[in-house]
Order: sequence, then structure tokens, then C-alpha cells
Amino acid sequence: MGVLPELMGYMLRQAQLLVYQDFHHAVGDLSIRPPQFSILELVNRNPGVRPSDVSAAIGVSRANLVPLLSELETLGWLSRKGDKTDGRAQALHLTKQGAAQLERLHKIVLPHEERLAQRLGPVGRDILLKLLRALASGTS
Repeated sequence: MGVLPELMGYMLRQAQLLVYQDFHHAVGDLSIRPPQFSILELVNRNPGVRPSDVSAAIGVSRANLVPLLSELETLGWLSRKGDKTDGRAQALHLTKQGAAQLERLHKIVLPHEERLAQRLGPVGRDILLKLLRALASGTS
């Protein structure tokens, strides 16, 4: 493996693969991926949010966000409406079905998170989150 196990990027990617695999196993046939879960969560907490704000919050380009939104809309979980203050902009809202699915997903994703946290222990989880937030924000 050479230097790979000593590289943060490599190890972050390995950890991400594990997290995504466990997520996919946990959600089973719900046909949802982690970025879509993030979108549902953000829209739920911020009804009427603009796609550009969701894009910035989850770190997905606008071009890559559009198909994710379309899939959620096709599933009947998300609706796009014209923004009341700016007719050119879209406002995102969960549908009743989307809100019900998000509630169901919370019951799946929280145990998924617990399984991952058990690998680190409660202190390790807190330390990892603190370090990841610092890395992501560019602060220490």
C-alpha cells in the first residue's frame, strides 16, 4: 500500500466508502443516496429554500444538483415552485409523502450512524466530528 494509509485523503475516501456502503444497506430498496437524504433534510428544515442554497450547503454543483432534485420530484417527495419574491427562482418544498419518507429515513439513518459511532466509541466520534468540521471549514 506504500504511503496510502498515511494520506488523509486516501483514508477519508476509505471511510466514506464504508459509510456509503452501510447507508445503502440500511436504506435497502428506498432508492435514496446520501446526497438526496441531505437535500430532504435541508428542505425540511428550510421550506422554500432555493436550489442554489442547497447546492452550497451540501457541496454539490448546481449541474449535479438538478438530477438529484428531479429524482426526488419523480418519487413524489419534493416539489419545486416559483419563489414568491423572485419569479425566476425556484423554492423547494417537501411533499406530504416526502415528509413521511424523511421520518422513515430518520428511523433508518440514526441506527446507521450509531453503528458507525460504535466503531469509534463516544469520545472518538466527538473527536472525529470536531476534526472533520475543522478540516471542512479550514479552521483548527
